[in-house]
Amino acid sequence: MFSAADRATLTDTARTAAELLADDARPEAVLPARPLSTEPGIERLAVAAADTAGLVEGLSFFADGLPSPRWVSGRADGAATRTAWCFGGHGSQWPGMGRALLDWAPEAAKVLRELDVLLPDGVIEPLRSAADGELGPPDTTQPLIFAVQVATAHWLWSLGLRPEAVVGHSLGEVAAAHVAGALTLEDAARVVAVRSRLLAKAGGGGAMATVNLDRHTVARRCERIPGTVVVAAHSAPRQTVVTGESEATRALVSALEAEGVRCRLIRINAASHSPFVDSVLPQLRAELADLAPATPHIPWISTVDADPDPVGLATANYWARNLRRPVRFTQAVSTLARRGIRSYVEIGPHPVLIPPLRETLRAEGVDDPLVVASGQRQTPEPVSLLRLLGALHCRGLEVPALDGHVQAEVTPATDRNPPTHRADRG
Repeated sequence: MFSAADRATLTDTARTAAELLADDARPEAVLPARPLSTEPGIERLAVAAADTAGLVEGLSFFADGLPSPRWVSGRADGAATRTAWCFGGHGSQWPGMGRALLDWAPEAAKVLRELDVLLPDGVIEPLRSAADGELGPPDTTQPLIFAVQVATAHWLWSLGLRPEAVVGHSLGEVAAAHVAGALTLEDAARVVAVRSRLLAKAGGGGAMATVNLDRHTVARRCERIPGTVVVAAHSAPRQTVVTGESEATRALVSALEAEGVRCRLIRINAASHSPFVDSVLPQLRAELADLAPATPHIPWISTVDADPDPVGLATANYWARNLRRPVRFTQAVSTLARRGIRSYVEIGPHPVLIPPLRETLRAEGVDDPLVVASGQRQTPEPVSLLRLLGALHCRGLEVPALDGHVQAEVTPATDRNPPTHRADRG
């Protein structure tokens, strides 16, 4: 992590560091271990890489003004000191997700081992052996997505990070409930196991898709399609999720795409948030009837009920509504924005909420929000997670040092003294 008093100094120092690293290939020769200052500059840069070559690439790309997933920069304006943690639903899975957490992040690995016992099909072997992007039906895939979400959240906790609030989209509400303190890990795992098993039982042959239109327009278009297709989620002001019979859903998508509307099918063969799950709701309520959730100690913004009763949050009836009702994600994010929250972290294997988050915040007039994800498909998880910490640091959050990560403080190049660097190792 580098910082400076102004952008020009930061850019010059990144270029110099890249050149020195390219010549020497030893980061410790460029970034001395003894810090010269404890006050980082307001302009900040973080580069996440697994090796020196990646570090050189990230620094060079930043210095040349080229985009890259390796670097993130920002002005330390304090936005990240109040951050909402967001948990997505189905569609974020990818082969290899979670594996690096087992070897690299002890706190995350501990949670995954606990879930390996709590979830019916385990966690560790499925994560290690998954060979394709589908990972199977909802009762196979969704517990693994949940496992990566809560393991990542516990890793962030272990660093001393805490959310200002949490919000979940569909399946993601279970992780949100746990992080908020409403459900123990054991109870949250139980909810995921029951919910995903019954969804798989009810939804065979169903389909889901995102449509880049407002929910009211989409609802009217659904009514014109033969068969059953309904609005499943209000993701953003102009992004709506639909679900229903596979043939009807695909017919809607085809009709809208022919008109130039952008649509995308979601990788799931089920129809949650639709009449197709009505048959399993009594069983879900019965199996979860003895849940005794606690009062959340972190604000949890419901995407099920507009004005949720705190007493009814995370009960069996709540999870039945979670599976059946449309997801009110954009409304929940608007609530957070109106509370002054400008920083949003999507926690999970791969971002599925970033576009709707940005669109909703733009509609709410939020100035220069931070919207960042903890994971990225096919990106080593240590790189993604360190980049997340860097993004938070760049926007004013003082993140504890980690083993193997480097912070650098630079002085203006116009000073008499040459640029100095700060390296902290936890």
